[in-house]
Amino acid sequence: MVKSREFGQPIEILKFHDFKGEPCMVSDSGITADANGLKIVKAGTPHPANDGTCKGILLHDTDVTYGPAPGTRIFEGSVDTKKLTKNGITVSAEAKAVLPRVTFFD
Repeated sequence: MVKSREFGQPIEILKFHDFKGEPCMVSDSGITADANGLKIVKAGTPHPANDGTCKGILLHDTDVTYGPAPGTRIFEGSVDTKKLTKNGITVSAEAKAVLPRVTFFD
């Protein structure tokens, strides 16, 4: 079986580059593998869940193919909603409500 990989710049979800983040462990539960067998949690995903328990937005894609992996979540900053939509991510109103220091721009 031939595996293909793309190389290049990661998707940048920030509107402005001034942000505050913190390290977190990204869970692999509920993540399905893509065509290449990789389990990737996309940048812009609310962490740990897309609800009132959200503590931040993942800054970069995180590979959880082999189990939980370290990532960075933004708890203060400016996020470009158009880039999230392009990445297939929609942040719920509940998650936005518990992130008062994250501004979402259209």
